[in-house]
Amino acid sequence: MKDDHFQLLGLIGFIIAGILFVAVGINFGDTLTIIGSLIWIVSCLIWMVPLVRSNKK
Repeated sequence: MKDDHFQLLGLIGFIIAGILFVAVGINFGDTLTIIGSLIWIVSCLIWMVPLVRSNKK
């Protein structure tokens, strides 16, 4: 496996964790947790863009 594959797997794990944190925020009604988790997920998706683009070449 190339390093890019490991980075993608790690980022997918981070995104899954972010989704779980959103669920916890919704469960407890904590708006700050929801907002922070959504920012986390979007940041991970932005981080993934160059990795996905480099794999397509």
